[in-house]
Amino acid sequence: MKKNRMSKEERKKQICDAARSLFIEKGFENTTMKDIMLASNISVGGLYHHYNNTYDILIDTVVDVQEFKENIFFVIKEKRPNIDSEEAMAEALVNLLFDKSEYSILYVMLLVASKENEKLRMVHEDIELKNKEKYLDYLKSLQMNEFKCFVNDDLLEFLYITKVGNYYLKYEGDTENTRKLYLNFIKYYIKMHRSSKTDR
Repeated sequence: MKKNRMSKEERKKQICDAARSLFIEKGFENTTMKDIMLASNISVGGLYHHYNNTYDILIDTVVDVQEFKENIFFVIKEKRPNIDSEEAMAEALVNLLFDKSEYSILYVMLLVASKENEKLRMVHEDIELKNKEKYLDYLKSLQMNEFKCFVNDDLLEFLYITKVGNYYLKYEGDTENTRKLYLNFIKYYIKMHRSSKTDR
């Protein structure tokens, strides 16, 4: 009986699923195209027909689960509508810092690899631009424009550095005291931002 051939989308998904597991297990920088070929049970020609290198595969694995990051900022406020908005925003950012989901790990890999690869850098910038736009639209819908300060590039850079450091140093300090420290820092940042706007 003749086997049904996979579509292009199905084959790419097969490759990305295998690569995602390898990236999580071995790290992006330690995963080769040969590893992905063997794990996805595909020929060399078949693999290179769809992807030129591991950077291209990483792009698709991150974009494939992009919805997670789009929602993480808003989930606390939606689940606990009576929580103070400032508290909710600060808590959401702290949750993002210490999140260890598959998407979060892949995103850290994208952040690091984008420093070495121009195509990845452009993909990362595009993802962040879309995230900022959705975040600002969400704030506008709730009349919470005072939290626009969370899309400040300096704050985002601080959060990225912290998250990358947590992952590569295998930091296990997700404790109540550590969370309070970050919560207080973010609340102080909000306060300073509001003060600077008032002084203008």
